[in-house]
Amino acid sequence: MTSYQQRFGTCDASGICALSTTRQSAITGLLSVGATIGAVGSGSIADRFGLRLTCLIFIFIYLIGAAIETSAMNTYGQICVARLLTGLGVGATSGLVPVFQAEAAPPRFRGLVTGSFQLCVTLGIWGVAMTNWGMSSYAGDVSWRIPVALQMVWAAALFVGFLLSPESPRFLAKKGKWDHCRKNLANLRGLPVDHPDIDVEMEEVREKTIKDQEIGDASYLECFSTKDRILWRTMIGVFVQIGQQITGINFFFSYGVQFAQTAGLDNTYIFQIILASVNVAMSFPGILAVDRAGRRPVLLIGGALMFTGQIVVGAVSKAYPDDKIAGDVLIAFTCLFVASFASSWGPVAWVVCGETFPIRLSSLCVTLGTGANWLFNLIIAFAAPQIQSIIGTGITFVWAGCLALSFAFAYFCIPETKGMSIEQVDALYLSRTPAWRSSKFVDDQGATEKRANEKHYSRSLHREGDVKESQQSSARTSAEGSAAV
Repeated sequence: MTSYQQRFGTCDASGICALSTTRQSAITGLLSVGATIGAVGSGSIADRFGLRLTCLIFIFIYLIGAAIETSAMNTYGQICVARLLTGLGVGATSGLVPVFQAEAAPPRFRGLVTGSFQLCVTLGIWGVAMTNWGMSSYAGDVSWRIPVALQMVWAAALFVGFLLSPESPRFLAKKGKWDHCRKNLANLRGLPVDHPDIDVEMEEVREKTIKDQEIGDASYLECFSTKDRILWRTMIGVFVQIGQQITGINFFFSYGVQFAQTAGLDNTYIFQIILASVNVAMSFPGILAVDRAGRRPVLLIGGALMFTGQIVVGAVSKAYPDDKIAGDVLIAFTCLFVASFASSWGPVAWVVCGETFPIRLSSLCVTLGTGANWLFNLIIAFAAPQIQSIIGTGITFVWAGCLALSFAFAYFCIPETKGMSIEQVDALYLSRTPAWRSSKFVDDQGATEKRANEKHYSRSLHREGDVKESQQSSARTSAEGSAAV
């Protein structure tokens, strides 16, 4: 927007102002810097003060950053500081909210609830695209101050939401506040405090908490322990988040306008709105599919479709630059890519990250995964404009290569955890079942228990038979002895 470029860009001798590639990267990337710090640092804070209070603190920091950014006049440095503060808030909440959702949701709805996190992200992106398009026809500061100021509206709503939310029952259990834990659990389940289902779940929480307390306080160092395959699980959480970023999705939403210009499209704002709308619409099938089809099928099918979309977009834009029909094909396959992401790696990466770890380490391990997400967001924010300036729309081939790696990672490393409780997920990892056979784990476990019960029953019958035979033998001996006498 012209006013923004005049205030924070650099102007040449003729008076034409623009944001340099370096400043574009800094403004975009500094949010990711703050988010990386916030994501990694918030885990230990939440472990001490609780998920709810920690989120409230970081949302308040975000509000301060958004206020600074909205009130900026001519100082580019002020924008940088503001972006760093808003990044702290975004990073912390993006790491802690999935943990809160995974701990608070019933197992059968956990995928749906944690997947809704990504739906809210897509709604935010859509709102940004619509607001920018709506304000692009206005001159003056209002064109950019309103979009920036709207950040505070949603942050304030989230702040109020957390004020009204209960603390995670698992955190209260770790602190020994059992009555409060039961009350919050009943609140989250919509059941009376003395309901039998609450008794059953409280017993599970109690057993797991006591076991964790016997081990001792959690630390980030423990996230890299080989005991109970924690290191392996941490790496899955980290790499699934990296995989979400290297699909190239944030490149299209951060630099989609510049990409569309490079590809020769006319209305770049409409291009962004189309992508954002597809992103929202296709998030719903993904959220539903994750608990029906499972985590692995959604990740694998989505990865294959995204790969196809990126290859076609790169090939068409390179072979037919500035061609109208080619432009339509480019839009269509970019939409295929975005739709595939929104219904697969978008929501499912958060689901996998939220349910992979034992409760005792979840807030620490998930924030490490989220930190990796934001770190690669940062790398892409700084590197993508530079790469695109060299190879143009051929950057989609880079994303296609990354998608091939992500597909292989999902196939060989990410197990199926559909419908499992957090405790069953623990058992799955401890069993060392290969990821591609994990969908049969619950059935195999049930069959093993059934065989064990049948074997135990058979042994019982055998022992009873031996006792009866022994008794009959004794009776015959006694009878023969009496007859002899």
